[in-house]
Amino acid sequence: MKALGIAFSARKRGNCLNCVEYVLAKLKDQGFETEVINAYDCDIKPCSHCNYECFADKLRNKNEECPIQDNVPAIYAKMKDADIIVLAVPTYSGKAASLYCAFTERAQGIIKNYEEFKDTILNKIIALIIIGNVPAGGDLAYHTVILDHHDCKYPPSSVLLQAAEYGQSSILGTLTEDERVKDRLNNLVRSILDDWKNKQEHSALLADG
Repeated sequence: MKALGIAFSARKRGNCLNCVEYVLAKLKDQGFETEVINAYDCDIKPCSHCNYECFADKLRNKNEECPIQDNVPAIYAKMKDADIIVLAVPTYSGKAASLYCAFTERAQGIIKNYEEFKDTILNKIIALIIIGNVPAGGDLAYHTVILDHHDCKYPPSSVLLQAAEYGQSSILGTLTEDERVKDRLNNLVRSILDDWKNKQEHSALLADG
């Protein structure tokens, strides 16, 4: 059993990484092997300077590899290998962080078709943590990230955390020091574990025929 967390903040340590580490620590206590990826430490490039290699089968009747060389393929490989995926996304300028957007748009150049994407990513247990105050566009970022996962087999458990709701500044990165935030993250963990249990029970029923 593997749980993977990815924090898409542009800074080395802040609310996203702290929240992901908190959730993954709880999952580790439940017996999951865990790993956290910090986007700050990764090379994540957006789609750029290409010849639509991801559509080469339709354009040129042959398969071609994405020309961009970075860490994105390795991260998707880890996602494919995980049973549970926890994503933390901050809000910048009223939108989901560009690191997250760049990462998600690259999927079509790495995962060749929708069926593969569904089988290897969308059928996982996925949980979403969005950090951002509603007046600053946190709700818009939240809906963007949710919509990216509308085809998931198991509707993602999710939480929108507003620093202002807890009398904090979002740039301090201290949300997980608040017991109320911990309570909400604990609820997220419970939802993840419930989904995992339901998935295991469903798989067992299918195996029994």
